[in-house]
Amino acid sequence: MKVLFAGTPVFALPSLDRIAGSSRHTLVGVLTRPDRPRARGRRLLPSPVKERGLALGLPILQPARPSAPETLEGIARLGPDVVAVVAFGRILKPAFLRLPRFGCVNLHASLLPLYRGAAPIERALLDGRTETGVTTMQIAEGLDTGDILLSLPLPIGPEETAGELAARLAEAGADLLLETLDRIERGECPRRPQEHEKATYASPVRKEDARIDWSRDAGSIQNLVRAMNPKPIAETESAHGMLRVYRVLRAPGAGPPGTVLAADPKSGLVVAAGEGAVRLAEVQLPGRKRMEDRALLSGVRFAAGRSLAEGA
Repeated sequence: MKVLFAGTPVFALPSLDRIAGSSRHTLVGVLTRPDRPRARGRRLLPSPVKERGLALGLPILQPARPSAPETLEGIARLGPDVVAVVAFGRILKPAFLRLPRFGCVNLHASLLPLYRGAAPIERALLDGRTETGVTTMQIAEGLDTGDILLSLPLPIGPEETAGELAARLAEAGADLLLETLDRIERGECPRRPQEHEKATYASPVRKEDARIDWSRDAGSIQNLVRAMNPKPIAETESAHGMLRVYRVLRAPGAGPPGTVLAADPKSGLVVAAGEGAVRLAEVQLPGRKRMEDRALLSGVRFAAGRSLAEGA
C-alpha cells in the first residue's frame, strides 16, 4: 500500500522505521507538526519525525491546519491508500479521514478504551497499573473513539519510568502497526467497536502535577516519580531550593509526612510519607548535576527530624 505517515515525537520513530523497511508498503510522505522554538535561544527546530523523514528522502508536509483545503489537495496528489498516525498531536477532521481509501489508522499507547487522550503512559503509572499495552484503531470523529483493529497487552515493570515504558511501547507498537497495515492490505484485519462505557480519559500532565504531596502513601509517591520521568520530573521543596527527584525506592520507617528520617551517605536520603517512607535515590538540586542521593549527601546537609517543607 501507499502510506502517508503522520507523527511528531521520538515515540513515533520506530513505527516510521518499520514502514520504511517494509517490502509490502511504500511511504509517500511524512506529515508532522510545524517546526517549534525549543532549547536555548528558542530556535525553530524540526520534530524528530521530520528529521527522520528528511533522512529517508521523503516529502515533508507541515501544515498549520491539517484539514485545510490546500493541505488536503497536497495529500491527494501523494495518493496514499492509508494514513498511519502515531502521536501526531492534532485531531483530524472528517474531510481528512475520508481522503485515503482505507482511512486513517492510529497507534495508541494503551489498551483502549482505557486511557484515551494525551497522556496514557503517565496516567497508567500514576494509577499504579501493572499492565498496559498498545492498540491500533481506525480513527473516527471523537477523541480515540474509533473501532479497535489490533491490541497487545504488556506488563509494566515495578520501577519502570514513563520514558522507559514509552520506549518499550513504541517498539511493540511499531510491530503491531505494521501487522495492522499488512492485514488491512490482505483484507483480513479484524475490527470491533470500543466498549465506550468502560472508557477512561488520560488528561495531559502539567508541571504542577509533579509536586510531591508527602501526605500520600509511599507507593503513590513512587508512582508519581516514575510517571513524571523524563518530563516534567517530580520535585519537592528543601532548604537548598527545589529538589528534583528522578527515582525513589521504598524504605523502612515512619513519621510525620515530609520529615527527613535519615540523611547520610550510608542510608541515603529517606523521607516519611503519609504511610511508609521512601528513599530519594536520584536527585538534583538547582545548579548541580543529577546524582545519587548518597553522593549528594557527602557535600550537602539535610537535617534529620525536620520537614522538607520547613527547610530540612
